Amino acid sequence: MENKVNGHKTGIASEYLVLSMLYRLGANAYLTLGNEKSVDIRVVKDDESAISIDVKSVRSFDSIPVSNVREKDNLYIVVVIYNNKFEKLDVLPDFYIVPSSIVVEKRKEFKGNHVDLFKKDIAEYKDKWELLGLNTETNNKEE
Repeated sequence: MENKVNGHKTGIASEYLVLSMLYRLGANAYLTLGNEKSVDIRVVKDDESAISIDVKSVRSFDSIPVSNVREKDNLYIVVVIYNNKFEKLDVLPDFYIVPSSIVVEKRKEFKGNHVDLFKKDIAEYKDKWELLGLNTETNNKEE
C-alpha cells in the first residue's frame, strides 16, 4: 500500500494527467478545489450539460480503493493504473473510464471497511473515453 505522501502525489499527478487527456479530446474541463472533494474534474459538454469525474489512481497493478464512490447520474470514475512505472515518464499508465454505477456494482468489501475495485473487473472499460459523451470525432481530427 502506498504511503500517504506518495498517495497524495500520485493522486495530484493523475488528476492533471486526466485533465490533459480531456483537453486533448477537446473537452471544456476544470479541476475542482479542496482536500475532501468527491469530484475532481467537471466537464461542460457542447450541449451545455455537465459530467463529473472522480480520478482514482494507484502506482501498483490492480487494487483501487473506492470506498467513497457513490452512484450518481453523470458521474464517472477514471481509474489510472501506473503498473509500477510511475517514475517512467515515457510510459503512459492504463486508463479506465467507468460509470459510477458500475464501480458501485463491481467493488468488493474487505474486513468490513476496506473497499476495492480490481482491474480485471473493469477490463472492458479500458480507454473508453467515448463513454463521457464528448464530441471527439470533430475535436480529434488530424492536423
